Amino acid sequence: MSGCSDAVCRMPRASKIRRETAIPVPPDALQGAGVLLEVMPAVMDSLRAAMRRQLGQTLSVPQFRSLRFIADNAACSVSEVAAFLGVTLATASAMVERLVRAGFVVSEVSAADRRRSELHTTRTGRSLMGRIRGGAQAELASALVDCSPAELGELLAGMAVLQRRFAHA
Repeated sequence: MSGCSDAVCRMPRASKIRRETAIPVPPDALQGAGVLLEVMPAVMDSLRAAMRRQLGQTLSVPQFRSLRFIADNAACSVSEVAAFLGVTLATASAMVERLVRAGFVVSEVSAADRRRSELHTTRTGRSLMGRIRGGAQAELASALVDCSPAELGELLAGMAVLQRRFAHA
């Protein structure tokens, strides 16, 4: 699922959002933020449900989120996975170990620091993520099938704005 612009696994971190209170916020920006707060929970619920249906018995949602994080952050550590998920190191370690045993992730000793392990997705893991994402994308597309070309154009333009504003560094 690399290069994914969906919000399933990549919600913006609060630290990435401007917190400047000294600058007045234009009314249009406040209105836009209000609409996002109203619409995004329903969109996220649909995204999560579509992803869960695609996962089936293969992975749990936390395992998928871990796999996705490892794919997007090659050579990351178990500690980084734990921080991303907001779980203990022991929990993340057990989750990563299950992904390794399933053949979706490999753990290698770092060439730069032999005390550090680096995690990488395998071809099998990347293929699984692609299948899951493709299935979820097709399912979500069915919710948009009745949109006019103009509505889809507006949606894509709006999503491009959100992607620019909330993209991870």
